[in-house]
Amino acid sequence: MVESTSVTFRIPDSKLENLRKVADEKSISLNTLVNNILDSYLEWDYHAPRVGFAPMQKSVLKDLFDAATDETIVQIAIKAADKFRDELLMIYGKVDLESMLSFTINRTNRSGFIIREFESAEEGKRRLVMQHDVGPKWALFSKRYIERLINNVGYPAKVEAVDNTLIIEIIRPSPVSS
Repeated sequence: MVESTSVTFRIPDSKLENLRKVADEKSISLNTLVNNILDSYLEWDYHAPRVGFAPMQKSVLKDLFDAATDETIVQIAIKAADKFRDELLMIYGKVDLESMLSFTINRTNRSGFIIREFESAEEGKRRLVMQHDVGPKWALFSKRYIERLINNVGYPAKVEAVDNTLIIEIIRPSPVSS
């Protein structure tokens, strides 16, 4: 169990009422909602602008990618993934698979995309499925970007890109026997 402390904050009545409405819509307690908001701020909102992330409309992103050649998209994906190490160090203080996946999942959720992790039928694999609805050029970028990110933290990966969906398989290294 996570330790917690009771604290008191003053917030305007109108904001409290809005929070209560959101909590009701999500069928969660006000306490859970406030903790989710704090988690969101501490895990993403505080750090993302500091490491260079900016919000953008999906339609603009799609148009930009559609205008680029496949070769340019792949080059940008590889360059971006290779710079990602710095972001992980700034946010998590380490570069490993869990911090990379945590950041990627947070970024995916913030982008309005859907990502789910599934138990793999094969031992030693993690499987994630991301739906992005930004088209095949974004899928090409994401495929190369995510493969490179996972490779850069020391794991082999297979990413399959379908127009608006990515299927990501991460192969865990076999334990070293003595």
